[in-house]
Amino acid sequence: MSGVGVLSYPDSGRRVLALQQAVFKLFAEGVECGRVLEQICLLTEVQLPGVTASYLRYEPEHGQLQLGSAPTLAPPLFSRLQRARFGTLLYRGLMPGDGPLYIGCVQQERRAPGLHSVAAALGIQACWVHPVHHPGSALLGVFVLCLPQSGSPSEPQRWLLEMAAALAGLALLYRNQQRQLETDHLTGLPNAGRLRQALSGAADPAVLMLLNLNNLSYLNSAYGIDFGDALLRACAQRLQAFAPEGCEVYRSNADEFVLLYRGLPDAQLDDELERLQRSFRAQPFCVGALSLFLTFNVGVGSGADCHRQAMRALKWSRKQGKNRSHVYRPLPEELSTAQRLDYLLWNSRLYSALESGGIEAWFQGIRDNRSGEINKWEVLVRLRHGQEIATPGQFLDVAQLCGLMPSITRTVITQAFAAIADSARQISLNITEDDLSLGYLPDFLDRCSHRYGVPAQQVTLELLEGVSSGSKQDQTGQLRELKRRGYRLAIDDFGTEYSNFERILELEIDTLKIDAKYIRDIDRDRTRYEVVRAICFFARNAGIRTVAECVHSASVQAVVERLGIDESQGYLFSEPSPRFGP
Repeated sequence: MSGVGVLSYPDSGRRVLALQQAVFKLFAEGVECGRVLEQICLLTEVQLPGVTASYLRYEPEHGQLQLGSAPTLAPPLFSRLQRARFGTLLYRGLMPGDGPLYIGCVQQERRAPGLHSVAAALGIQACWVHPVHHPGSALLGVFVLCLPQSGSPSEPQRWLLEMAAALAGLALLYRNQQRQLETDHLTGLPNAGRLRQALSGAADPAVLMLLNLNNLSYLNSAYGIDFGDALLRACAQRLQAFAPEGCEVYRSNADEFVLLYRGLPDAQLDDELERLQRSFRAQPFCVGALSLFLTFNVGVGSGADCHRQAMRALKWSRKQGKNRSHVYRPLPEELSTAQRLDYLLWNSRLYSALESGGIEAWFQGIRDNRSGEINKWEVLVRLRHGQEIATPGQFLDVAQLCGLMPSITRTVITQAFAAIADSARQISLNITEDDLSLGYLPDFLDRCSHRYGVPAQQVTLELLEGVSSGSKQDQTGQLRELKRRGYRLAIDDFGTEYSNFERILELEIDTLKIDAKYIRDIDRDRTRYEVVRAICFFARNAGIRTVAECVHSASVQAVVERLGIDESQGYLFSEPSPRFGP
């Protein structure tokens, strides 16, 4: 048949296999069903040049077929086929559950005479159709190949059409299974899994209200589980009726529901909470002959971390009693009176110190265990207030809450570079996730390097283990850029969190600083010894240097050296000081 590639049996087998492999790859990647159907159409057209492939979904309530996917049809032609009810006309020649239909010449087809004028107008001469269904189920739709010339398919071409239809059925089956897995069977609402997907893919700012129904366990005990289930279904319906446009309703747990808003302004939040309370007070919930009013606690979070914030806010609201609501704020709501005063104290001191030069860089030596010399120093931060010197444990939490960590980091970096200007001293600087999020580090470090004559190779940047393991894509790129510019990377407090060895190799980490909790008692605790030994084994094989933190005694240092740890840091060799020293 001219115009359409003629397939031999071996060639057809290869093409069927190629089609299968390509579509199964889409399944494995979790591609959405509509896109999978489009790709099946496109891939079939590649295997059979000259045809136009489409999927038509069956609507049993209307007894008709509707165009679902036809990716290479121009939009005007797609609309024209829809208006001409092409699918319905085709369906009249194909009974549900029947086998494939091969119309070699549409103008001579008597079973669906209504197709003649539509086909002629669109240049369709032949039409090959295969039903799409789940095994043993009713018709879901049809897979259609339209050809610009007359002809019936060869056996290999039939195989390809049959495979395309089978793959379309698998895509629809997979979609239905996913929907079942992501749907709460009691209420019909999307479940916690769907909520996680919605939050992970959210581009717009979100506001999340987490509702916890009061007394559901008591009602289950008093009136039975069936009554409680009926009450949950009624609650789901009430929330769906309440939800405004742009708000999605989920059931996240046994007695918890979620309202997820897109673009709800902060100024309207209190009004929306009041409207929600009124909707529950307006009328009782009726289950059979019984009726009652329900109350709930609600926690509200917003932004990228809205779910965690809402859970914390809900916990706080429940501490205040039942039928309460609480909106998470960036300030620490749970603080005691003494802690609140402490927050105010350090808030004031931090701003004053940043203005007056009270943020100071201090230095603690790091001993090279091979040479026995101190040739590197970790840069620490202190806050000077009058005659008092405050350590990080006293003020860093407040600094983080106030968003001052990047300002402190920049101050310390500037002082540290100035301190080693035009020298061969090496320094190690602590970097926070906030610093990486702002993206200023590469250029800021380069400016300091140029200003004070400090080569990048003299500077190591220390990251907390969780930051390196969980870095977002833009932060990972930033770390790679810092490496490219010559700065070294170290993992601080290694062993406390994720221990993602693959990530460490990916980022080309230069140094692992083994956490103090493993080093402190390594001379007396066999378990800690074995953990450190395993870390050293990995690091040595990967060509990564190791540093033992909190080396405070000769017996600890002896074990450190026996394990071959490259460097030691601790009070045994050096105490923090505003000046370089032993």
